Amino acid sequence: MFKKIMLTFILIFGLLSTTVIASEDSDLLEKINSYQNQRDSLDREAELLEQELGVVELEIEEMNQEISRLDEYTMATSEAISEKNKEIYETEQTIIELEEEITIIEKRIEQRDELLKERLRSIYQNGSVVRFLEVILGAQSFGDFIERVIAINTISQQDRNIIDMHMEDIEKLAFNQQNLEEELMSLETQLNSLEKLEVELEEQKIEKGQLLEALVQKEGTLQDQVVTVDEERANLEAQESAAQQELADREAIREQERELQQQAEVQNNTSNDHVSNNYDNDFSQTSGILQRPATGRITTGFEMRWGQMHYGIDIGKNGRTGDVPVIAAESGTVIRSYYSTSYGNTVMIRHNINGQTITTLYAHLENRAVNTGDTVSRGQFLGNMGNTGRSFGPHLHFEVHEGDWNASKSNAVDPMKYIN
Repeated sequence: MFKKIMLTFILIFGLLSTTVIASEDSDLLEKINSYQNQRDSLDREAELLEQELGVVELEIEEMNQEISRLDEYTMATSEAISEKNKEIYETEQTIIELEEEITIIEKRIEQRDELLKERLRSIYQNGSVVRFLEVILGAQSFGDFIERVIAINTISQQDRNIIDMHMEDIEKLAFNQQNLEEELMSLETQLNSLEKLEVELEEQKIEKGQLLEALVQKEGTLQDQVVTVDEERANLEAQESAAQQELADREAIREQERELQQQAEVQNNTSNDHVSNNYDNDFSQTSGILQRPATGRITTGFEMRWGQMHYGIDIGKNGRTGDVPVIAAESGTVIRSYYSTSYGNTVMIRHNINGQTITTLYAHLENRAVNTGDTVSRGQFLGNMGNTGRSFGPHLHFEVHEGDWNASKSNAVDPMKYIN
């Protein structure tokens, strides 16, 4: 009778266990499917980000080429300005020489003016007509008469030559002055144009430089987004792998359970045997309370900080020398052990506490003593407190998520809820 009761108990227990495990399997399969859908979504997001990043990189390349062209134009303009300044200097030297020449011409004009004035005074004092008649009538012969006429004509021609030279020098002076003014005006106009062009080129370079800086910043933002998507995808893959492993473990448990049921049936049919039940079905028994992951004062809590939410607590090293160990808050599976650009050396552990999935995260570690896929026990050493990633001093950033970790931190809760 007792054997029948025990057999009935084992069979009922097995059926109940199978029902519970089947329900849990359904939840796990649903999670795995969710992970895959999220990964597909991230793949599409990553593809779009890569396309946008490619466009930005092409724009940066084109902008750099344009800036290089502006540099070449600016250099050529600077050389032209230097050449124009050289021409201006040479023109200024020509001006100096011309001024000296003008001084000489002015002196010649002044001397000729005096000579002409003297001749005019002589003509006026002697009377040009009377003097001319005296010269003609005073001739002793026809030959003498001819010689006297030629002499008078020669003197008159000399006066005319002096006047012609005088006018020629005046015209030359005026011509040189006009050419000089025109040349200076042309040089100044060219120089002003070149200087304006140089200013415009510099302004364009500044504008292009600002655009380039904005593009580089956009490129950095996109690269960060790509890294974030890659990290999210890796986390999903790790959580999917952990869920699949848990599913496999449960299948192994069911197989073990079936073997126990078969043994119980065999023993029930054998009168000399007895039922032995040393089987412990409580595979997820935990204390329900997380262990403090590190010693030290909490420097920042689960709160708003710098205008955004701080989804965890920071435990500071607070000037302590030597290594400060970081330990697992509870037994579980390491779903990720990796280096993050923001979190630095990071360990993520998936726990099963009283049937509930809890994920803990340990960031900014100096080193990592566990690997992805490792099974860790409560209090096991994970690494030392560090200052890696985007950190402003040695500390441990510790997060607790009720469920799986996600980038939006929608499952994050105050770790102090689970720590004594």
